[in-house]
Amino acid sequence: MAELCRNKRWIWASWVVALALGALLTPGAARAVDIFEFQIYGSRTQGAGNFAPQFLTSLVAKGSGEAGAGIPEQNTFRTAVELEFGLTDKIDFAYYFNVATDREGTQYTGSKFRLRGAFAEPGALPIDIGWYAEIEWWRPRFDDDRIEAEVMLTMQKNFGAWALVLNLPDIEKVIWGVSARDVFELGWRAEARYRYSERVHFGLQTFGGLGAVNAIGPVQQQTHYLVPVVHVAMARAIKATFGIVFGMTQASDVVLLKTNLTFNSNDEDWD
Repeated sequence: MAELCRNKRWIWASWVVALALGALLTPGAARAVDIFEFQIYGSRTQGAGNFAPQFLTSLVAKGSGEAGAGIPEQNTFRTAVELEFGLTDKIDFAYYFNVATDREGTQYTGSKFRLRGAFAEPGALPIDIGWYAEIEWWRPRFDDDRIEAEVMLTMQKNFGAWALVLNLPDIEKVIWGVSARDVFELGWRAEARYRYSERVHFGLQTFGGLGAVNAIGPVQQQTHYLVPVVHVAMARAIKATFGIVFGMTQASDVVLLKTNLTFNSNDEDWD
């Protein structure tokens, strides 16, 4: 009993810290958001032996006009193929293969490996909480930061038909590239979700961050996105998320269209 109480206090403390960080990040929230992965991670995993491929796509309807990504952003179509597998009941592994299609054709842009897990069974703690860790690398044409590592907490709390999902603090460190001297970047992802029916959920997602903690720039030079979405269970083992991505700062792409398609996902997994 004493151990359970200590765990609960630790979880509540983590939640309070996360909310405080979120409040700090909101006014000027944005780092260099991963434009191949407009994705929110819940705290629930796939389960041992379950294979759940995903196709994450976005189309830049109106770009920022800046060359920070190394390619013209207008009308660029980005796709991340995610292959996720449940190693255990509480740990998932995934490999991502990214491609981009622009006026020069379709090209491979980079890949990443990641692990994510849960600290306890769903509902065992006041807040479902998990962890996420990844390593990614990019081709130089698409990102001057060639190798990056990222870790974050995943948190979820359900309130009847409502759910709040937080991915923060999202800590990223460039290992090899032009930003390798930066200490690290702080970012976040979040979604408020409403269950309209068993097959249809509505959500409002946000993506962003402070950027490098030792070189925080003006808000308008950061990236910050607001994304209304609809989640649809198209069949028993197929789920889709459709959204319109609105950039909230000058450095952000202005408007994107987002589609996430998931196969063989568990019943509680929406992104």
